[in-house]
Amino acid sequence: MSSEHVARILGDSRWVGAQIAKAQVALRDGAEKEATARALYESSSLSLKRSREIVETLRDTEFKSFLEERTRIGSAENPITKMFPAAVTERQFLDQLDHLREARPSVNYRDERFTGHTLVDFTIMESGIALPVNVKNAGTRFENATSLVGLDPDDCIPIPAYKAYDALEREPNLLYAICIDYKLISKIERNLLTYFSAEEASVWKILSKYAGPLIRDAEDRFVYSMVNRHWEAFSRHVAIPVFRIISARKAVRILQKQPKRTPGIGLRSWGTGASAEVNVHVSVADETKQWAEIHSRIVKHGITDIISAVNRKKTEVVFDPEV
Repeated sequence: MSSEHVARILGDSRWVGAQIAKAQVALRDGAEKEATARALYESSSLSLKRSREIVETLRDTEFKSFLEERTRIGSAENPITKMFPAAVTERQFLDQLDHLREARPSVNYRDERFTGHTLVDFTIMESGIALPVNVKNAGTRFENATSLVGLDPDDCIPIPAYKAYDALEREPNLLYAICIDYKLISKIERNLLTYFSAEEASVWKILSKYAGPLIRDAEDRFVYSMVNRHWEAFSRHVAIPVFRIISARKAVRILQKQPKRTPGIGLRSWGTGASAEVNVHVSVADETKQWAEIHSRIVKHGITDIISAVNRKKTEVVFDPEV
């Protein structure tokens, strides 16, 4: 039955495993081999020759035997530790955007998460003006923050430096909306499978074990559909979020003024106590604002007020060496 479950839940995914499952269901429902092979070829990354080879024995062979097993390398290969917390946090922020739209009807938003836009998750819009937002979950405390960047671990969140610089070129008004919840991963791991039906659980186990071309597409579709479908259950086990806001422009300004906040640039012992990604570390209390304040300012003055705040300037005397 597993191919039927995969075909039903992930049938629109481009993942090769989902398309092979669909092909098996079609064959068992009486479809012709050549038509099935061509459909598999057209909907997946497989060649026509390979599609024909698979279809030749697929009807009576376990479809999973045609898949490659996942090679796990740390948490980056574990969708539970990365994708579900991200999807839950984004769903929580979506609720905040709905509240904002109710409070100021001239404001709307656009969901950018599935458009291929790597910097922006949501765009808040009003009168033709756009305010892009990237939503993040800070789920791991930086325990060495005091010694490495001079911040208390509970007052420290990372912003990837290269992404902030990229945003200045492509989305200069970008805001980061960051939810700090160090218990979110463990709460999801503890309760996740209790949310799923037997069919959904079987698909989750297949996704956890197998990979192959375009597996991320299948993971995305599964994770986001499960979070939306079972949001009531998820929301019972996660804390009410407090989103902290900082612009990409401000993160870059902190890096420029305080390079020691960015190990790998201002710290010689890089690699001994921080992750390999170059992050600028910001103070939650002193350098971010609560979403509640941003919400209030937009309701009163519109999104132009926030864009003006992001682009505020001041005059400074700086070194400009000739040599």
